[in-house]
Amino acid sequence: MKSLPTQNPNQWQAERAKRLHRICGSIAARLARGEKKHKLIQWFVWYWKGRCYKCDPTRPLAFSKSTIERAFYLWKKGGRVAAALLPQYKPRQPAIPAPILVRLAAFCASQPLPSLKSAWQKFSARGGSFGRGQHASKPLKISYGQLCYNFPAADFYLIQAQIKAEETARINKAKLLCKVIADIRCRLPERPPRRRVRRETEYEI
Repeated sequence: MKSLPTQNPNQWQAERAKRLHRICGSIAARLARGEKKHKLIQWFVWYWKGRCYKCDPTRPLAFSKSTIERAFYLWKKGGRVAAALLPQYKPRQPAIPAPILVRLAAFCASQPLPSLKSAWQKFSARGGSFGRGQHASKPLKISYGQLCYNFPAADFYLIQAQIKAEETARINKAKLLCKVIADIRCRLPERPPRRRVRRETEYEI
């Protein structure tokens, strides 16, 4: 059995915006010639009734009177372009303010930690003021899922990798220093030898 082709959800929205754009343009032109707005809208409702999208024949256009009226208002407000009729999605408001993540990043960079989850548990359990609604000595009421959405785990592991690299470099530096010091002590005495001054014999006549 062949699977039905999947439609891109943006295709029918773009087609809807283009069709409404043409409808609004036609209404504006006819209004300029003195025709009645409500009669024009009713005619377009009748004309598009029962029709479907070309990109998705299973989806009806559903251009009702209120739909065309709202589209005409948005079309004029948005500069009379088709883009003004596309769905306007508002971005989700971040659940975590920036100062908290800045402090978390500094906390992760201050010590080696096994995972982002354990780092967040230790960090959120600490007392202190973390902004509006977060009082001293109270844990943060932010879930781990909200943290992962705003603080990528890849950034955490990059910080931890840098900490391990710095620790390895420190150990290697200490080993090299010990080796150099041991070599110096093997080659040279702890104190320089005393210089003996030869005294000349004095004769009295």
